[in-house]
Amino acid sequence: MYFKIISNKMARNIFIRLSFITIMLLPAAALSAQDQQEQKTPEELALEEADRLEKLLVLEPHQTFYIDSILQHDMRGMHDELQQLQMSGTREYVAFKQVRDKWVAQMDSAYKKVLTHDQWMEYCRSTGKLSKEELKALKAKEKAEKKAAREAAKAKKEED
Repeated sequence: MYFKIISNKMARNIFIRLSFITIMLLPAAALSAQDQQEQKTPEELALEEADRLEKLLVLEPHQTFYIDSILQHDMRGMHDELQQLQMSGTREYVAFKQVRDKWVAQMDSAYKKVLTHDQWMEYCRSTGKLSKEELKALKAKEKAEKKAAREAAKAKKEED
């Protein structure tokens, strides 16, 4: 019986250690699997973003063309600059953030030239770039538009 108690303790210790090792290795396995997956190219990312913006902002065909062109150019430029930083051995988050912010600001500047005021406001809302006052004004405008649409529908229904 003494040996059975010791072997149960040993088995439990072994099980606990193996469980701990497994738990510690799971994140590493997940990271290596993630690295093996194909990363999307800047061009693919640009196309996805252009599609997202086209649906979100209800873009006209010429606007979609310009937005796609802006994204194709700027996403490639940002990717190349970030890769240069990485290859230079820089590991500072601030440096990468500055590069990203520079390119995002450049894209935003170009978007503003292509989008209407309403589309620009909706884009800013989707990216969290609206001030409290702008957001309040946008919500008031949307509320007024909904009210006008309801009244128009009510008037049309009364005519019939």
